[in-house]
Formats: sequence, structure tokens, C-alpha cells
Amino acid sequence: MRLAYFDCIAGISGDSALGAIVDTGIDLGELQAHLATLPLEPFELQVEQVDERGILATRVGVRGSGSGIVRTYPSVRALLDASDLPADALHLAHRIFRRYAEAEARIHRRDIESVTFHDLAGLDAIVDVTGTALGLAMLGVERVFSSAVPTGLGMTRTGHGAIPIPSPTVVELLRGAPLFSRGVAAELTDATGAAILAATVEGYGELPPLRVEAAGYGAGSARLEFPNVTRLLVGTEEPATSLPSVPGPPDLRLVPEPDQPNSSGDAG
Repeated sequence: MRLAYFDCIAGISGDSALGAIVDTGIDLGELQAHLATLPLEPFELQVEQVDERGILATRVGVRGSGSGIVRTYPSVRALLDASDLPADALHLAHRIFRRYAEAEARIHRRDIESVTFHDLAGLDAIVDVTGTALGLAMLGVERVFSSAVPTGLGMTRTGHGAIPIPSPTVVELLRGAPLFSRGVAAELTDATGAAILAATVEGYGELPPLRVEAAGYGAGSARLEFPNVTRLLVGTEEPATSLPSVPGPPDLRLVPEPDQPNSSGDAG
């Protein structure tokens, strides 16, 4: 069984998730060839190596024309179906966008079929989600786990005005997952990253028993006081029975000393 573990050191975004997958060493040409079959306006996948506080990571960006297209959830489904994606990647991309759309529908009290993805933000989300689904399929991942998720705190500005961090959509997507702020006044986890976790992760917590075969670091866009990266570890499941036993620490509990004779020589 092949496992993947999202180590959300500085949270997770669509960009950092895709960057971590690319950084594991998958065939970038194959990834781009599949993404090129999406019936989208012209876009370019920009991939660069960056130094994040001493950690070398891959930053992935999406450059598009900003055509002003407003896409509904049904239109996103249609363009995914019109692409030439492998069946397992297509299924996962649909699942991620379904979770995203369900959360948006609950937050805005609207029907899921009327949920919209706007302009470049929509293009970026489509490429990040589809690229992540493709990458996980290319890596042969069958089960996904994650660390607890730092969200950041404070406020951030959107096209609709200022909203709290984590955003209502992130909170809805990660309901039931262990969240913490990390005390950082920045948005560490965005809705696209949260949707990826919500649709793929079956458990949150410590690293599961795993024989690591690949590790990737995806860089976020903000400059923080610590490495702004999402780490992805991929490998084969290691049965607990095969793990070496480690002796526990010595028993350091205080043991009463035997009675000592007093200075007068009496037993006391």
C-alpha cells in the first residue's frame, strides 16, 4: 500500500501542495501534457526552485490572461470531463471540487449548482487541484494522511472585503480536523489547500509507519519567519509488527533508601 503524508509545516495551499508533488521528482512533462488537455484559456505553469529559510523547495505558479471568466461548479465539472485525464486522476479532481463546492454552498446558503469560481482565482484553483490529483495518481498513492493543520490568524482581504483567518470556507472544509493558528498573522491555509485535504485525507496526526521513498517541499508565496513550505512524504506502508522494538527509558522513580542509623548509634 502506497501512502502519502502531508506535513503542513506552514499550512497548505493549492500552490504549495502542487509544488510539493512536483518536488518529489515526478515527470513534469507528463504532468503538463495532461494539464494542457483542460479546455481552459491559455495558461503557463511556472516552476522554480527557491530557498525557504534554508530548505530548498519548489514554487509553482499559474500565469493566465485574466479573461474575466466566471465559472460555475457545473462548468468546472464539464471542463474536467472534456479533458484527457487518467480515470483515477479525473475521479479525484472531481472529488476535490465537489468538497470545495459543497463548503461554498453551505457558507453562502446557496444551491451547489450556482457556486462560482472567479477569473484568475478560478483558473489557479482548477490547475492546482487538477495538477495535485494528477500528481498523486502518478505517484501511485492509495491512502493519504496529514499532520494537524496550522491556519494562521487575523484578517485577510478578498474581493468581497475583509474576512477572518481561517476563512469560513476553510473552517467548513476542515471541520473535524485538528487546527491551530501557530500564532502567525497570515493566511497559512487557503480554501484550495483545505479542499485537497478534505477530499483526500483519511486521518490527521503523527506520521504513520512509512518507508519513505520520496519527499517533496512545496513553497508558499508569503515570506514568513520560518520555512513557508508544505512537505509531502510518499512511500510504502510499514506494518507495525515489522518496526524494531525500542527499549523504554529506565525507571527513574524515586526508591526509598533503607533506614540509616542516627548519630547516636541507635537504630532510630
